[in-house]
Amino acid sequence: MISDILIVGVGGQGIILASDILSNAALRQDLNVKTTETHGMAQRGGSVVTHVRLSNSDIYSPLIPKGNVDVLIAFEPLEALRYLDYVSKETFIVVNSNPIKMHDYPDMDSILEELGGRNALVVDALELAGEAGNVLTQNIVLLGASSSHLPLKREILKETIKQMVKRAVDENLKAFQLGVKAWNVP
Repeated sequence: MISDILIVGVGGQGIILASDILSNAALRQDLNVKTTETHGMAQRGGSVVTHVRLSNSDIYSPLIPKGNVDVLIAFEPLEALRYLDYVSKETFIVVNSNPIKMHDYPDMDSILEELGGRNALVVDALELAGEAGNVLTQNIVLLGASSSHLPLKREILKETIKQMVKRAVDENLKAFQLGVKAWNVP
């Protein structure tokens, strides 16, 4: 078993924390893990991408080959489009519906249309994070929404969140559960 997860977004959205949570949860389940991240100009809202590879056998590269992503978690809609060459017809895509708009940002409907026909879930992570009590938990909402497609037990993910999140632990756990419910999975 190998599971390739690509997390994309822009600096400041909690992408690195999300990949660290996935990696640590996998280690708690005795899986092999390889990760790599590219920050770009993250401090200025630049593109950030993390490759997370999980397996019960050896992993020889931290980079996911194009077309091989099992789960794409896009914290920002336009970033989902930038990495579509990594997905296949079987890829499960979770997309935050809240763009970080910059100059000449495409219409949201056209972005969603481009993602159409794929196995995608569009989540209003901002609304759900607000419902959880902290808008900064959008990353955890998206982890919850993707959890049914990850080879990780939800209880271990929740325990890892408790271990790794330094503030607003209850809000983060609630955000995770709201993300799970966004996919209507028990």
